[in-house]
Amino acid sequence: LKKVRGDNGHHIVESAFKAFSRALRNLIDGTNTDTDTDHHTHAASMEHMWGTQSQSYNEGRALHRTAKSSRSTKETTIDVTLHLDGGSNGISIDTGITTLDNFYHSLATESQISLVVECNGDTWVDDHHTSEDVSIAIGKNLNIALGTKAGLNRMWCASAQVHDAVVEVTMDLSNRPCLTHDLSLHRDEYVGDMSVEMLDHVLDSLVMNGQMTVHIVEKKGGKVEDLAMATAMAFGRALRLCAAVDPRRAGKTASSKGTLSA
Repeated sequence: LKKVRGDNGHHIVESAFKAFSRALRNLIDGTNTDTDTDHHTHAASMEHMWGTQSQSYNEGRALHRTAKSSRSTKETTIDVTLHLDGGSNGISIDTGITTLDNFYHSLATESQISLVVECNGDTWVDDHHTSEDVSIAIGKNLNIALGTKAGLNRMWCASAQVHDAVVEVTMDLSNRPCLTHDLSLHRDEYVGDMSVEMLDHVLDSLVMNGQMTVHIVEKKGGKVEDLAMATAMAFGRALRLCAAVDPRRAGKTASSKGTLSA
């Protein structure tokens, strides 16, 4: 048997139509995500639509979106507190793995969320349990804080560059988790003090438990550490705009079904 239409055919077709509709909306709003667009015009439009003085930002803060959890197993003990509040409560991440701390600190900074993570894991065994369990916990808390996702942008695309590495993240808060990426992660054994294969686990655990569809594209290669941090930054930037309230939706879900739970 041979599947002739290709892998993830449904996701590809659906994402293509969503990308077209989002591009049309950005053209109308003047918030084109194309990096070749006029920087000053783009920045002004983005600030007007989604900045800290915008209606979107104020309505998002008024929702008081937050989540908190404690998780304890024989392998890890994790406490997570998350606020979708513009980052006003700060960021503090201590997992025992510096690379993982830096990854989530960058992601939280770019997404403008407040995030406190404390983990005591069995890192004397390896970094697998801590990397995966922390990401599971953050993903679950993020999904709880986002609620029904009614009235939100839901979809966005963002990119980031760290030195030579350039990464683009397309995200959909779809409640249908799927992760694809083409990151060149296996040229080295470690990303800082974390096994390179753990970045796959981190992304997969975060996306699956966050109930989102995420496509990550390596636009330009670089050192593995730079690719990892560029991914975190682009992920955070996309998340910030996906989670932003679109006042024009008047609280309605961005779906032809009217819900993301069915």
